[in-house]
Amino acid sequence: MKAWLLLVAAFLLWPGFSSQKECEEPDEIDFGEIVSAEKAKYLENDRVQYRCNPCYVLEGPEWIQCKGQEWTPQPPKCLAPCSITRQQLAAKNLFLFGNQRKARLIQSNHSLQFQCNEGYVLVVPSVRECVDGYMDFPLCISERGKNCRDPPRIENGDIIPLSEQQYRSGSSVEFRCQMYYAMEGQNRSYCDDGTWTKVPVCLQITCNSPSILHGSFKPQRTIYHDGDLIQIQCDSGFTFEPDNGEKVVECTKNGWSPSPKCVDIEGKCGRPPRVENGDIVDSIKPIYLHSESVIYQCQNFYAMQGSPRVTCQNGHWSQTPTCRVPCTASEEDMREHNIRLKWKRTDKIYSEDGNIVEFVCLRDYKPHPNSRPLRVNCVDGKFDYPDCIPI
Repeated sequence: MKAWLLLVAAFLLWPGFSSQKECEEPDEIDFGEIVSAEKAKYLENDRVQYRCNPCYVLEGPEWIQCKGQEWTPQPPKCLAPCSITRQQLAAKNLFLFGNQRKARLIQSNHSLQFQCNEGYVLVVPSVRECVDGYMDFPLCISERGKNCRDPPRIENGDIIPLSEQQYRSGSSVEFRCQMYYAMEGQNRSYCDDGTWTKVPVCLQITCNSPSILHGSFKPQRTIYHDGDLIQIQCDSGFTFEPDNGEKVVECTKNGWSPSPKCVDIEGKCGRPPRVENGDIVDSIKPIYLHSESVIYQCQNFYAMQGSPRVTCQNGHWSQTPTCRVPCTASEEDMREHNIRLKWKRTDKIYSEDGNIVEFVCLRDYKPHPNSRPLRVNCVDGKFDYPDCIPI
C-alpha cells in the first residue's frame, strides 16, 4: 500500500503532469498582433490582449480568456481602411464635401460626405461608410444628357409614380414590391443620359415552419411570409436564446431572425445582476455556463467595495460588488462653514469613498473650539465638515 502511494505521489510531482487545464497558443490575427506577454503555457483564466496595425480597426473583443481548454470569446478581426484617390474621384465626377479632390485614407466604420461636379446630380445618400476596406461610391448623373422613355417594369413590383412620357436626365422613379415580396437592390432608378440605372428585383419571401427542440411556437402554419412573427415558448428547464424579451422571431429574406432555439439552463445563469453606478466591462450574454464570469467596473469617482469578478456557480451568480458614492465638496458648502480646500484652488472637488481631504479656515477665521478636525474622511458620499469662526 505504501509503495502504491509513493508511486502516485511521484506521478503527481512529475514535471510533465499538471492538474490545471491548459489552452493551446492563442490564434494570430491578420493585420494585428498579440501585445500581452507571451507565455510557455496558458492556464485556466489566463487572458491575452490583441491590437491592430495602424489605420486598422479592431472588430470584436480586445481581450480573450482561457476557459475549459478553449479561448473565449473568439479572437477579434482587424478591419482594413479604405483608400480614396484623386483619380477615383475624377472618374466618377465626385468631390469630397467642400469641393476637395485629394487622396484620403479612412478607417473602417468611418464615413465621408461627397458632392458631384457642377451639372451632375448625386444619387443619395451622399454620406458613405468605409466597411473593411470597401466603400460604395455614390453615383453622379448628368443633368444635361438625353431624356429617357418609360422606365423598365419589374416583376411583382410597382413604380410610384408613373406619370410622365419622358424623363429628363437626372430624374428618378421609385419602385415598391408587392405584399410578401422583398426588394433586392436600390429602390430607385435614375435616368442617366438616356439610359435607366439598374432596377431592383422583388423576391418572394417565405419561411417554413421551424423545428424547435425543447420548445413550441404559435401561431402554427405550414408557410410564413415576409414580416410574419411567431412567439417561442420553451419547455421547463430551458430558455429562449437569444433572449429578446418578447421571445419573438420574424420571417425575413434570410430566414427566421433571430434563429429560434431553446437551451438548457440547468447549472447556467441568466444575465448578470445590475450594479448601481457600475458597468460590466465585456458585452453581456443572455446565458452563462457554470464557472463563466464577468468583470464589473465603477463609474468615475465611485469606489468599488468587493471583488470586481462575479462568477456563475451552479446557476447562481456570486456576490456582486458595490460602487460607493463619492463625496462632493462645493464652494457653497465650504463657504457655509467658512473653510476652503488646503491644497487645491478649485470651486469643487470629487473624492472617492474613504479618501481624506484637508481643509483650512478662510482668512480672518479660526477653527471653532468644538469643531471637528480639519482633516475629514469621505464616508458614504458625505463630508462631516469642520467649522471656522471669525477671529
